[in-house]
Amino acid sequence: MALDARRTFTRQETWRAWQLQGCVCNLCRRAIPFDLMQGDHIVPWSRGGRTSSENLQAICGSCNLRKGSTAQSAASVRISPDLLSPSAAPLRSWQADAMPIVLSLLGQEPVLVEACPGAGKTRFGLEVAHDLAAEGQISRVLVVVPSLAIADGWARASSAATPGAPTLPLRTQRDWRAVDPIGNEWLGAVITYQSLFSSTEMFLAHTTDPGQRTLVIFDEVHHAGANAAWGVSAQEAFAAGAWGILSLTGTPFRTGRDPIVFVPSQDGNARPHYRYSYDHAIIDSACRPVQFVEARGETTFRTSDQQTHSVTFDDTGVTQARERGRLRAAIEWIGEGSIAERMLTDANQYLLSLRQRGDTDAAGLVVCIDCDHAARVAGHMASRVLSFRPVVACSRLHDDNDPDPANAIRLFRASHDPWIVAVNMVSEGVDIPRLRAVVYLTNRLTLLSFRQIVGRVVRTDPANVDDHGRVYLPADPRLLGMARRITENVDLLPPPIVIVTDGERALRVSSGNEGDQARGSFEVLSTVGEQGGVFDTDGRDAHADLVACARLFIEREGLTGTDPESLALAANDAPELRRVLLALQQRPR
Repeated sequence: MALDARRTFTRQETWRAWQLQGCVCNLCRRAIPFDLMQGDHIVPWSRGGRTSSENLQAICGSCNLRKGSTAQSAASVRISPDLLSPSAAPLRSWQADAMPIVLSLLGQEPVLVEACPGAGKTRFGLEVAHDLAAEGQISRVLVVVPSLAIADGWARASSAATPGAPTLPLRTQRDWRAVDPIGNEWLGAVITYQSLFSSTEMFLAHTTDPGQRTLVIFDEVHHAGANAAWGVSAQEAFAAGAWGILSLTGTPFRTGRDPIVFVPSQDGNARPHYRYSYDHAIIDSACRPVQFVEARGETTFRTSDQQTHSVTFDDTGVTQARERGRLRAAIEWIGEGSIAERMLTDANQYLLSLRQRGDTDAAGLVVCIDCDHAARVAGHMASRVLSFRPVVACSRLHDDNDPDPANAIRLFRASHDPWIVAVNMVSEGVDIPRLRAVVYLTNRLTLLSFRQIVGRVVRTDPANVDDHGRVYLPADPRLLGMARRITENVDLLPPPIVIVTDGERALRVSSGNEGDQARGSFEVLSTVGEQGGVFDTDGRDAHADLVACARLFIEREGLTGTDPESLALAANDAPELRRVLLALQQRPR
């Protein structure tokens, strides 16, 4: 068979065909902008079709993807059972309760499930997809997530290598492009919101492939505001074509005046069909309790009026300007004896004690303001805390030894490295079970952001010693207030999302950060770190003096099975221990 020497049509030829067709796609008859039209051979070029105007039709990208080089035919809606494997592990109690509710509603209306970080949302979504595919109700799954790191987590959880979850063959953007067919050997794909935005027509094609019934799962659905770019793309791709839509979120949120796509709401609050909160997860032992370790001390800074201020975290009644300056100084100034250094040093000592006690891969996360700040923190840790450079996951690279952010997270998860320094990359949805500590060196002050960061250390692991998470944070009253309300059910308003481009990557920039304005008019002069108190989600509280006494007691007795903060909290329930510890205040060292 002789093939035409010319393979493709010119844009001018395609434009002419589009005009003759009435500016609509020749197959689906939708009014599609010319920028999304493609010139197609009516008789496929591979079958001898000529590249001529008589053999040309202008069709949209989604129709072209479906058509390929063969005639369209309805696919079998039932996927091969060889591609699916159920989990051998029992469901958690909340998952078992939520399953019949969700399965009874999917296919009739969009469903929202809210389960706190660490509770097992990913497995729940996979269980829903597995059951529907096994019963023949769906034949395709598209999972939409905020980042590549989270996409890796879904793909990893759905693979046969991960126990405790069903096996589903899901593609990712690392080895698949939206312009390519998914393939019969795959149930579906995990994609990012940005990829959906960039290739909306392609995902419309995948969703509406003839004969297919597609389940769409939105992870952290609050990113898809109905009036924002990601939300508009989600509606265009899935509103009419998806068989069912399941939305998942780790935090309760309010929609305010800006609705979220496919999310039911009432009086401005999202209304999940099933909610599983952090306080219930602690009771069920589905999540770790968390200890919050305060860092106190004095901060000295100069403001735009050239006035120098010294403010401690014990000062009360300070103005809002001094309160903002105090927190900014505490997290920005990284020097010898500083508040930030004390937090980093104490957190590292805690990880070392966990590793000595058997948790050999215990790890910590430092959350920073921006990439410049992350670079300074990593450099200080290398020279003063660790004697080697921690892993850095940031959207802008500062060191030739740093991999790109998504790969840095993926490699860190599988390694034994003790520390990772990040900005926004390790927050919602990123599953690194060996994380045991977070150092809060960021100006993110929204309750939603705070809970997402704390959520990195709540994933339970019964094999670990003393299984609880720990967060080191400046003793700013606003941060402490959010920490003390961490188990409360509060509907949160997602910050607005701004899409910016850094080279070929799309970055998310959220509002809610303090101190971003007028950065050049503020100068940090110094900070001096001091011992702070500690409290936990079980309602226990130990003041700074008791923690200092516990530290002295451990040093004098040579104890290795505990740490000062845990010992001080234990004294809440042991009056004799408390008396022994406080008695050390009166004794010389």
